[in-house]
Amino acid sequence: MITKQLKTTLLVASLVLTSQANALDLDFSKASKGNMYGGFQSSWPSHGFSLKMDLNEKMTAQAVVGFLGTVNNYALRGIYKFKKEQFYDMYGFGSLGILTWSNDIYDENVFGFGGGAGAEYDIRGIDSSFIPLYVSAELGLNIASFDHYNFSSLGLGVGVHYKF
Repeated sequence: MITKQLKTTLLVASLVLTSQANALDLDFSKASKGNMYGGFQSSWPSHGFSLKMDLNEKMTAQAVVGFLGTVNNYALRGIYKFKKEQFYDMYGFGSLGILTWSNDIYDENVFGFGGGAGAEYDIRGIDSSFIPLYVSAELGLNIASFDHYNFSSLGLGVGVHYKF
């Protein structure tokens, strides 16, 4: 069941993003120009791997596979950089995804969405000889309706991504 829901969510998000690419001035060719980031994203209570791609100066797309933690999260996120400085960005984000959790009795899969704000820092601001590593901290609101799990809608997140 999770596979069908995840595929549907990814397909709909891809169609919307592709259909709006020209209107939003998105440039998918930038993926080959060093605008990809791989790393770790944690948004309590879910943690896992993340892949980000800058679509233009203001917009970034992110896929998160959060399989470490009490709740698993398979999400797509859109990040809008509203303040961009040389070594840090202030941003807002929105997310859509599938959240799952299980124990010996229950197994639940639900659709969730959320949003929030954060800051990302390029550690080369400390020393220019460092590798291109970016750390982020964020605060978000997540909406998901589990029947048998007391899900907190307030989320604290951190991320570490390497730009390649």
